[in-house]
Formats: sequence, structure tokens, C-alpha cells
Amino acid sequence: MQEERKKDILFILYILIVLILAVAYFSVPERKVFMENTIKWWSELWDVVRQ
Repeated sequence: MQEERKKDILFILYILIVLILAVAYFSVPERKVFMENTIKWWSELWDVVRQ
């Protein structure tokens, strides 16, 4: 019973985090610039990892 309750709490926490991130993403007025910077950051990180 304790394990099931722990899983429920973690699932609710996961859903809340996803909702908070979605609100933060859609509230950014410069969404296109934000996405370009995010893609650039991930590609630079990938280049570092590949080396």
C-alpha cells in the first residue's frame, strides 16, 4: 500500500512539473528565439559529448 501511494505521489508530481514547464514555455513571448537557443545549446552539447 505504501509503494502504491508513493507511485501516485510521484505521478502527480510529474504531471505538475510538466504543466509548469508547459505554462513557462507558452508564456515566453519570444518562443521562436527561445527554441532556436535551445536547439543551439543541445547541438553544442552533443558536439562536446561526441568528442
